[in-house]
Amino acid sequence: MDRTDTIYQRPLHEQDLTELAELCTNVAHNVSADSKQSDTAHVLRVEWMRLRLDGSLDHGTTEAEASLRNRMLEFLAEVPTWMSRGL
Repeated sequence: MDRTDTIYQRPLHEQDLTELAELCTNVAHNVSADSKQSDTAHVLRVEWMRLRLDGSLDHGTTEAEASLRNRMLEFLAEVPTWMSRGL
């Protein structure tokens, strides 16, 4: 079983930030997501990309990372699970 398989089997709170970003990407690209869901998912993923590109994710947990993680968890908890699975 690879990482892609396990990401969909573990509870959200056990996912790392990269996995949560992947789930947000799935919602952003899901044709069944409404515009608010899609836009929010996209914004969260872009914020993750910025943290990743500026190297913040390489220096332990920062306040920005913790805040983003909490917002991703809250968002993903509100959308149907099948949307985050890319179905």
